[in-house]
Amino acid sequence: MPPILTLLPEQLIASGTQRQIYRHPTDPEKVLKVLRDVPLTKGRARLATTTERLFPRIRTRWARKEYQEYLRLMLGPWANPIKPPISHMYGFVQTNLGLACVSDAVLEGGLLGLTLKAKTSAHALSAPDLALLNDTIRRLYTYDIRAGDMTARNFVFGHRQIAGHQGPRECVLVDGFGDIHAISIRSWSRHFNRFGLDDSCKRLAQKTGLTWDQRTRQFQQ
Repeated sequence: MPPILTLLPEQLIASGTQRQIYRHPTDPEKVLKVLRDVPLTKGRARLATTTERLFPRIRTRWARKEYQEYLRLMLGPWANPIKPPISHMYGFVQTNLGLACVSDAVLEGGLLGLTLKAKTSAHALSAPDLALLNDTIRRLYTYDIRAGDMTARNFVFGHRQIAGHQGPRECVLVDGFGDIHAISIRSWSRHFNRFGLDDSCKRLAQKTGLTWDQRTRQFQQ
């Protein structure tokens, strides 16, 4: 058997409907996204879990869509070096819990940064935080990022490591990017994707208590 990474319960940092997020056991600058077993994906429609049992390829669709979007961004025809508003992707590794996707860890003081949901729920979103969020939103539109699950839990504030050094403080969309919908309307054109981003931002405002300015495409408190 090839070597695998062993993930321990205390390394679990977040748990979603389909995936669990772990700290990388040997690289503190990375996190691992592990697909949960179908029986553990509670809170989902029975039809969804039944379909995934019958068609296992659907289970890995999230990873394919994320990587497609990441590659489209990084290989795009940009005139200058870009500052990605989404997590960097570093391939896959085998773990004792299954295949894991390796991604950026967004850190604040050595710990994982707080999410937009955590900050708005605690009424702790500062003016600098809001400016960072709006900068990320601006880049999502500039680079035409398809983000099919843009929730407050998926925006994290903190620093990423760049070439072994701590990068600037920023807001990063760590999950939920890629055109994951059954009918990939957002991928048809930039026009359709902007409608999708507009709708996602409106819903994000409703969930966080922020105000979405459709004219400027920026959030306000």
